[in-house]
Amino acid sequence: MTSDTAQTPAKKLSSSDALARDIVRGLYEGRYAAGQRLVEPDLVAKYGVSRSTVREAIKKLTAQGIAESHLNRGARIRQLTRTEAENILLILEQLIGLAARQAAQKIDMPGNRELFTQILSPLLQANDTLDKFEFSRLRNKFNRTLARIGGNAELETLLANVNAHVFGHRMEVSPEHRRQSYRKIGTAVLSGDAATAEAEARAYVRRSISLLNTLFPED
Repeated sequence: MTSDTAQTPAKKLSSSDALARDIVRGLYEGRYAAGQRLVEPDLVAKYGVSRSTVREAIKKLTAQGIAESHLNRGARIRQLTRTEAENILLILEQLIGLAARQAAQKIDMPGNRELFTQILSPLLQANDTLDKFEFSRLRNKFNRTLARIGGNAELETLLANVNAHVFGHRMEVSPEHRRQSYRKIGTAVLSGDAATAEAEARAYVRRSISLLNTLFPED
């Protein structure tokens, strides 16, 4: 483990979900890094949980594409190439564009407008004090809610499992740019403009693709 073990006090967690979430948060805070090994005994000692809880957390992270496990070599946080990161974002562009389109098409069905407004509001109000991890949770919830409003359970599941945490924590997008982007998506969805909603959602993801050269200059 890296030196963050000594800096971060051990804490009791009730579940593998909480442990996995703290490891993801640690990526954003610099306590964990791409390529870092996830050593079971170290995690047991650090978090005060059972070995089975640690193994379950690693399984969850592996299923989400955040960690990778190899027989006889243990687990580590996944280290992506630029091509792999770009492919993830290209997939997200298609999925989120579809989610926004379908949400706009069904925004006037009972309860949908209220649900959408509720999930959009925190993104529009997010300021400079909101850390990247908390913003990422709001963003991911927003994306899944778009699919739910659009009545596409399969798409909601896909969005829950396509994960950019392993490199997204390194992206620098200003809060104002994020607010403007979500305001445009929100306006299109609430007006029922499916084509514009899809275009604005896809444009927001493409902005992230344009940042990859600064994250992977060696590629």
